[in-house]
Amino acid sequence: MTKVVIVLGRGTEGCGVTQCAIQMQKVTGATILSANDKKWGRSKGLDIIQTEMSLGKRCQEMIDIVNSYDLCVVYSIPSKSHPQDCQDNFLTFLDGIKIRKAFINVDHKAASIARNANLKEVCEKFDVIMTHSLQNDFAKFMNKNKIMTPITKMSLGFDYDGHRERFWLPIQEQQNNMVRWIGRTAMWKGPNLMIDFHQDELMDNGFITVLEGLEASIQYPLVLYRDNAAVSPVDRRKVMNYFRQEKQYDSHLTKFTSDLYSKEVEGVGAYLYPQYINSDAMERMARSAFGSDLYYLKAAAYGNNIENCHAEIIASGSVPLFHKHFCDNVIHKVQGKPISQCQNSGTLGLDYTNFAECRETMIRLKNDPSMRDDWREMAFEFWKQHSNGVDVVDEIIQLAIETKQNQPRGLEEYFQ
Repeated sequence: MTKVVIVLGRGTEGCGVTQCAIQMQKVTGATILSANDKKWGRSKGLDIIQTEMSLGKRCQEMIDIVNSYDLCVVYSIPSKSHPQDCQDNFLTFLDGIKIRKAFINVDHKAASIARNANLKEVCEKFDVIMTHSLQNDFAKFMNKNKIMTPITKMSLGFDYDGHRERFWLPIQEQQNNMVRWIGRTAMWKGPNLMIDFHQDELMDNGFITVLEGLEASIQYPLVLYRDNAAVSPVDRRKVMNYFRQEKQYDSHLTKFTSDLYSKEVEGVGAYLYPQYINSDAMERMARSAFGSDLYYLKAAAYGNNIENCHAEIIASGSVPLFHKHFCDNVIHKVQGKPISQCQNSGTLGLDYTNFAECRETMIRLKNDPSMRDDWREMAFEFWKQHSNGVDVVDEIIQLAIETKQNQPRGLEEYFQ
């Protein structure tokens, strides 16, 4: 059996890339080696077994550890905001690795990709690189920079059974009117869509909507206001704002504390909460009738993959509410059709064109626990067929080992 070591060059960020490493570890028993030169607040509450070391101070020791394995899988690299010795030593680290090494890029957006330190030089030191789609921003970066390292598409997998065993609750223990979105303050995660859907359709129909994971970033007006250019009371969304409070509108609210969880009431705007501890959030998700991840990208960028956040909702036992564009463009591996055209998906696809349709379905599910139980079971089986962790990780390991260096990719790509 291939002995795998996973490297998190950026550290334990606590977001999707960390979850990808955890999912691979569950299947392969891999060692996770995480650079701790920078700390991340989102790392709390993750079920991760890892060894943390400093690239800046213990680079050679990390090299020696990695070289005792058969395959090195790098899921992240230091950012430009990491200490300079960490950035520099990562190049030395890669040079010192004598076993086969693969880089899995999970970034979608050009802005995120640009935050990686020495990215061109880093990419040129790998035997193979994997990414979501060969038409995404990362593939375009490689083409633009004439990086000849072989690149291939990969899938994302999730331990549905393990997560279900830990968090899933009987339908009677769920709050039938609770809609829980989890994500962060990035507009391609769809917080604005979730808030607007609640305000326009759910708020007056007995639902409670909670958004968890919002950072108080510079993008906060895009969440709070429908017309960001105006930033006026007329355009401010109806929200219970606990993540970036504004004195003129939110003075009646207390500062966020964890005892606010479960005290939400009907008839008000969506509750906006800051970053969460993952394990605690999953327990709250399991008690919620509906779970939402409204992530959406350009059609060519999905690469047929779901986010770990999508899978967490499904495996926690909530009825999934995903973005319609995502459902229209991701092809199910078994049924061979877009998710929105598949049978028995147990999944709702939402955008601004179908608010009323989604509202009516959610009202029926809210009022009929047997129907809702059937839906969440369908969703679990449907998405497990698409992205079960064991199948996907085995595929990634095979690609990492068998994709050969200098594999022809079509030189015409470099002259586009």
